[in-house]
Amino acid sequence: MFWVCAASLSVGHAAGTWDYFGSYQLGYSDNLELAPDGGTSGAYHTLAAGIGYEEHGTRLDGNVDASVEYINYPSGVFDAETWLYVDGDLRWALVRDRLFWVVTDSLTNQPIDARAPNTPVNLQQTNVFTTGPSLVYQFDAANSVRADLRYMHSWADEDETFKANRWFAGASWIYGLTAADDVSLHATYYDTDFDLNEDQEDYQRQSLFVAWERRTGETSVLRAELGVINVDFDESDNENGWRMVLEWNHVISSSSSLTVNGRHGLTDAALSIATATNPETIGTDVISGDVYEVTALDLTYTFSWAASAIDMAGSYERQRYVTDGQVDRDLVSASLGWTRNFGGGWRSRLSGDFDWADYDDGGNDKTYLLFAGVDYASTPNISYRMGVNWERRDSNSPSAEYEDWGVILMVRYDR
Repeated sequence: MFWVCAASLSVGHAAGTWDYFGSYQLGYSDNLELAPDGGTSGAYHTLAAGIGYEEHGTRLDGNVDASVEYINYPSGVFDAETWLYVDGDLRWALVRDRLFWVVTDSLTNQPIDARAPNTPVNLQQTNVFTTGPSLVYQFDAANSVRADLRYMHSWADEDETFKANRWFAGASWIYGLTAADDVSLHATYYDTDFDLNEDQEDYQRQSLFVAWERRTGETSVLRAELGVINVDFDESDNENGWRMVLEWNHVISSSSSLTVNGRHGLTDAALSIATATNPETIGTDVISGDVYEVTALDLTYTFSWAASAIDMAGSYERQRYVTDGQVDRDLVSASLGWTRNFGGGWRSRLSGDFDWADYDDGGNDKTYLLFAGVDYASTPNISYRMGVNWERRDSNSPSAEYEDWGVILMVRYDR
């Protein structure tokens, strides 16, 4: 559907741009199976190719990227595998500046068991597709309304709890207090139907919240939201609670910026990866059809100088599940990266990541990842990469512990 829309509209308006890429990667790992005893070491080959389309016109706005990846393991420790990826968001103006038809899609792979090592046998292909109309109407300089109607289909290879059909309806009224301040009222409704999994309970989710947003030129945006959320299960008791969001995006200077995001409320994780159609997303991109209460805080900071840039991020998230099948947990993550451009097409990257998961059933996992690499662009279209990575997981479940290091060599062509 993406390619039909993009091709037909680009023929008529010829405002879009197409991009292509192809790459080959040779990798080596000393523990391909991520096994506690060291597993099997060996090489792997990765071939990838992709195509992208982008347009920002009066009729069509958005972009879509699609790619295919083939991975082969000469040692035979895993079967060869092929993964497909699509990431797109297209908005077609049926009536200019008023009525739009929106299509989004996210096709990727995700873990089957989030608590197990992320090996090929623990990955599944997943997809979330949404489509529907959006209406925007400006009454006067201060008053405007927005309404959205979406159909969503979520699917996964293995996880039956993720397979569902959903309907979303939302309406918002925005009032401009000043040129820099807005207040708004939002109402949303979700209907989740697990047609493909009769053992999972259908539910409806409603929310009503108010929001205040202040913009300081192009340097700062502060947004606060407060409201209530209710979940009606078809068989179980209803659940309800507060919904709170506080987000601050601040450009400190021409070389640094800071983002702070705090949120609390009931959410459905499967909806959160379709952010273009979900104006009240408060979850993460964890693949699940379960309902849970989330309390979270995210911080992101970037700073650049001369030919270098540093990026830092940290997050905390508490997930309390309302539906059965998942264990409540606390998640903590932190990352630090340094990128430096040397000129002549050379660039280096050093990064480190830490993730900690603490489950209410007594389980806990800590994962450490270090990476060092260098990129070289020999021409505007051809680039090379060499990198070394080290990964380790400590867990109170011995079968989940492992240590791995490896190297990658990659050549890529972009046009």
